[in-house]
Amino acid sequence: MGRKIKGSHHHGAKDPEKQRQNREAKFKSKINNRPGKEDMQEIPKSMKIMMAARQNLNIYKRDRKDKGDKSVLDSARHITQEPWMPGMKKPLKPIPRFKQRDGEHKRAFYYRMHNTIQEMKSQRDYETKFKVEIQRDQTGESRVVDAEVDEVDAEAFKLKKEKLAKKGIVVRTKEEKRKLRREREKARKNKGKKGKSNKSNEEEDEPTIDFSTFNDSVEFGEVVHAPPTLQYKNKKIEAAATQSDGQAVERKPGRGDLLLKQKLGGGAAGVSKKAKKAMNKPSLARQAVMEKERERVVDAYRALKAQRYAS
Repeated sequence: MGRKIKGSHHHGAKDPEKQRQNREAKFKSKINNRPGKEDMQEIPKSMKIMMAARQNLNIYKRDRKDKGDKSVLDSARHITQEPWMPGMKKPLKPIPRFKQRDGEHKRAFYYRMHNTIQEMKSQRDYETKFKVEIQRDQTGESRVVDAEVDEVDAEAFKLKKEKLAKKGIVVRTKEEKRKLRREREKARKNKGKKGKSNKSNEEEDEPTIDFSTFNDSVEFGEVVHAPPTLQYKNKKIEAAATQSDGQAVERKPGRGDLLLKQKLGGGAAGVSKKAKKAMNKPSLARQAVMEKERERVVDAYRALKAQRYAS
């Protein structure tokens, strides 16, 4: 005969309909029911667990910070304030404090510290080279001001200035150089304005020409056969035509071998005096020959232009 195994016994109502009613009675008031606060949504349970875990972690970190964790690298443990020595007239610059951040690796901490030190060294070299001082305010904005002149540097500059003055070399301070540079800039800007003002004054002084006085009287029945000839000499042309030895070169226009002359078969010889006289008072036969020659030249010129455009 085997051992009797105890099982769970149901001590409630045996009727399943009553069991269903009891189950529905637990969430009867929650079905199709409006929330108590419409503008507020309950935080999920998982979110509440995460918030509690984070709060417990912050408490743990604060306790470690208060106790002073030895594993966190902090340069404040090794900083010693330098004593105030006699002869010091301005305070030393504060030494930066380097502390390892939460979750920062040692290598990243050393790299950040190295970069900060290099920036401080380059700033010190800049201040020493240009005799200035870089000051920073609470917001982090920096401004450059002239550094205070040290007594030793002032005495050395004075001796150098006296030594160079004997050689005729003038040594100026930064303020004097800055003043001279401003004066030069001011003179350069006013230079154009002065030129314009002088030009306007000269224009005002020049007398105005009244062209109404130039009248040309034309008689009735007068006929003009050609434009007037200008009787003047151009100095530039005469200077260009003059040789280096001072002898003037006779200008001979029309003597060049032009393209149209080559096309017509004409030479480079000039026109004789007899031909000029004949051209001034030509006869009727001469006029007919000249008209034919003119038409031939015009046709040859047009053919030459058309050939050039085609090519």
